[in-house]
Amino acid sequence: MSSNVAGRGKTVARLIISLVLIALALWIFFHRQWIIDQVMLLRYTPSAEVSALADRSSMTDEGKRYFFASRPEVHSATTFNERCRTRSEQSVVLGCYTLQRIYLFDVTDERLEGVKEVTAAHEMLHAAYDRLGPSERERVNALIQAEIDKVSDQRILELIKLYEKTEPGEKLNEMHSILATESQQLAPELEEYYRQYFDDRSAVVALTQQYESVFASIKETQSTLLADLQALNATVKQRSDALNASIVTLNNDIATFNQRARSGQFSSQAEFNAGRSSLMQRQEAMQQEHDSINRLIEQYNRKRDELIALNSEAESLNQSLDSTPNEVPSF
Repeated sequence: MSSNVAGRGKTVARLIISLVLIALALWIFFHRQWIIDQVMLLRYTPSAEVSALADRSSMTDEGKRYFFASRPEVHSATTFNERCRTRSEQSVVLGCYTLQRIYLFDVTDERLEGVKEVTAAHEMLHAAYDRLGPSERERVNALIQAEIDKVSDQRILELIKLYEKTEPGEKLNEMHSILATESQQLAPELEEYYRQYFDDRSAVVALTQQYESVFASIKETQSTLLADLQALNATVKQRSDALNASIVTLNNDIATFNQRARSGQFSSQAEFNAGRSSLMQRQEAMQQEHDSINRLIEQYNRKRDELIALNSEAESLNQSLDSTPNEVPSF
């Protein structure tokens, strides 16, 4: 009897152990990403720069966990391009999330302060999206699509078209990062969703607006200068053509006046003086118009030089955001 009880006890024990092992295996299977992240967090110590990027982009502890679990690194052009091999020539690439790693391009231009923080937040959100479960991803995708349908910002609309063309399967993934870091106002439910990643999402949006305003200001000034140059060019041409025609007429009238004077066709000195005075007044008026046109040309040249300098500044800024390494010189 006792042996039967002992046997049943062992069977129950083995069954319990088996059930525990099965439960453990299932738990590990369904939480494997969390386990991987924990291992990565234990193996990774963020640099001071990376930690500062997380703090300045207002990441929550959860946001930092996804960010640091992706073991972010900041690199100059050559190394960055070795890590981020997939790139579209139609868009600026400042960061990438690949094979559950985050790589950031080291933008050092002080005029573009904030761009690395925004890029860090953008890539962290790719890591977060990568970890969404099927039902949660479906819910979030619906929220993102609803927000996309309301977008009126032309720049974001152009980005949507770009992703639809170059990465059609990644549009919602990309917009998950873009909406969070660039849109001031979002639907309440989507705003609530992003609160798990940011203490203050508006701080990230402010950083985006900060560096984008540099380009916007330059673009606006370029447009104004170009319009001014086109208007000045048209004015100078119109007034120069009119002045040249007047000069031709004046030269003909002077020649006629001189011919009459030589042949004694003036009836009196008073008539001669009146004719001469009229020609001199016309000549003086034309000289004033000539000088005025020259001042317009000087103004045109100043604005042209200003536009050239502005174009150079814009090129310099674009170079700061260009992660493409320089060509190796040939000899």
